[in-house]
Amino acid sequence: MIIRRDTLEQALDQLEAGALAGAATLVVSRAWWDSLSPNEQDRYRVRAARAGVDLRADATMSSHFVEVCGEDIGPPLSSEHPI
Repeated sequence: MIIRRDTLEQALDQLEAGALAGAATLVVSRAWWDSLSPNEQDRYRVRAARAGVDLRADATMSSHFVEVCGEDIGPPLSSEHPI
């Protein structure tokens, strides 16, 4: 399963509401992630951990969406890295 959401906030809200069953990883744009303050990054890390999903950044991904991935998609791309 790979689906897209417009923002990380939207994806996390839906995870917390139980609307994204089977999600295992959220992938965001590395450029977008790096533009966040350390406090914002920490807040997203805490929410992702609480929701039970990994948070990864992809250097080649557009900042116009967030990918919500299930466990069935295989290993991460070489351009994805844990954050």
